[in-house]
Amino acid sequence: MYTLADIEQLALSNNPAIAAAYANTSKATGLRRQVGTRPNPTIGYAGQQLADQKTDQHSLFIEQEFVRGGKLELNRSILSHTASAQRWETETQRYRVLTDVRVRFYEALAAQQQLEATREFQSVAERGVEVAEQRQKAEEGTLIEVLQSQTMLSEIALAAERTELSYRGAWQDLAAIAGLPSTTPVRLVAQLEPPAYAPDWETTYGAIVAQSPEMSVAHALVCEKAAILKRQQTQMTPNVTGQLGAGFDNGTDSGMLNVQLSAPIPVWNKNQGNISAAYADYRNAVQNVQRVEQSIRSRLARTAQEFDATMATVKKYEEQIIPQATKSLELSEEGYKAGELEFLQVLIVRRSFYDSMIRFIEAKGQLAQANAKVDGLLLTGGLNAPQDYTDGDGFRGASFGGQ
Repeated sequence: MYTLADIEQLALSNNPAIAAAYANTSKATGLRRQVGTRPNPTIGYAGQQLADQKTDQHSLFIEQEFVRGGKLELNRSILSHTASAQRWETETQRYRVLTDVRVRFYEALAAQQQLEATREFQSVAERGVEVAEQRQKAEEGTLIEVLQSQTMLSEIALAAERTELSYRGAWQDLAAIAGLPSTTPVRLVAQLEPPAYAPDWETTYGAIVAQSPEMSVAHALVCEKAAILKRQQTQMTPNVTGQLGAGFDNGTDSGMLNVQLSAPIPVWNKNQGNISAAYADYRNAVQNVQRVEQSIRSRLARTAQEFDATMATVKKYEEQIIPQATKSLELSEEGYKAGELEFLQVLIVRRSFYDSMIRFIEAKGQLAQANAKVDGLLLTGGLNAPQDYTDGDGFRGASFGGQ
């Protein structure tokens, strides 16, 4: 047997998309460390006038590029926001998996309960056939009653076959999303208890926007693009390369020291193209926040429609249809025993009660699925590949040379 908590735990442990999201977060953390490292120094040898005897000069030098404008610190700032976006993407993926698991769990649970109800009614239909045959033999019933009861049994047997196929399909879908080792159906333990009331959808929208990791990803990307824009504006600050050499001059029979400083002059390349592109990316990220907000509202509108419609259906079945069908079944059984009703009338009442129970279970399952979507902040797609927002260590390479 599995409870919902059991399957949720297995899904979080087995889902490859969550593992990939964690890997992307680790990647961003590693890149943050890399983009802030200084360039390595260069050591070398220089020889001059080697073909002119006794005037040759030999020296060893060390060269270091000094990155100016705080470029390396800005690089780390960019990747800090990237790592934050990746962490929120991991949390988003967790919600996607949990929502998918819950929706499929309730779908499979409803199918399981429908199968149990169908099999139970199949037993009732079998007894109905036996009673009809006994009544015919006792010359109290007719062949029509026997044929009608057999027809009902055949229809219920067919419904049982179809319901079992639906149950197996729902279970296999649940097993796939949760990464369960077996596709053989295992009994699910839970109740399809409808909520007491429908939520206030405007309040729900505000709560989802405030809590949604999807929104947190969008805000982190705005901060990242703002940091990239600042970084591109700083790119034109030239770096300084210093070189210190020490050697020996055979011509003068004395040592020598060489000092050299160099820096590019930002005359032609002022990085204007990259600054313009970075500003466009920033504006794009700002608009993406609004897009995510509107997407949440759109998804909530559809989910609210599903919720309200199924909530009304469940309430109607719970308060009126099921009590009425149950009372009708009881009265028909009593009337049949008292000889006030014919057997066919009892069959019709029984079939009506069965159909009502099946639709009631279906409605409760749909309501539980809609509620699961709201609890999951409307995030679905547990097996979709998580987004990778890292761009490698290109900013570190761009930090050198000052251009």
